[in-house]
Amino acid sequence: MPSEGGVVCRNGEISVMKSAGLILTFISGFGLFAMSVPNTLSQTPGRGESLLSASDVVTYQPTEEAMPVRSALNQFDNALALHDVDLLESAGVKRADAKRWQKFFKDNPHATVTDQCPDSDLLISDNTATWTCTETATILSEGKPRAFAHVIRFTFARNNGIWTVADRR
Repeated sequence: MPSEGGVVCRNGEISVMKSAGLILTFISGFGLFAMSVPNTLSQTPGRGESLLSASDVVTYQPTEEAMPVRSALNQFDNALALHDVDLLESAGVKRADAKRWQKFFKDNPHATVTDQCPDSDLLISDNTATWTCTETATILSEGKPRAFAHVIRFTFARNNGIWTVADRR
């Protein structure tokens, strides 16, 4: 009888015990990695420390400056809703990117794209702003709507007092 790893196998069958051992090794290795990651990659405090005290908690306060940035995002989203390349360009989207959107909508005429952007994720500094959003594209596949969501980061630029979309990744 063949033997593998000290386990006797019958009729050439692979040992279930060997497979189970590999799985347990993988799980325990992943567990050790997951336990070490917070200590090595994050900016979490050590034991007994706290990042914020109750008096340090800050809540988002909408600013007057946030409204024009929101307006620029709305202009972008309206252009997507209309599948309008010229409106995308007037919202600040580069010509090459607008053409890619045009191809996307030509290939998916019933597609919709929406952005959910929490006010608290908007960061404005001088003439630039960044906003982390969740973008959802819904297309028809085999007659059924399929939604694909992903996180996207908008960068806005202010030129002559007007905010436009400078980049999105």
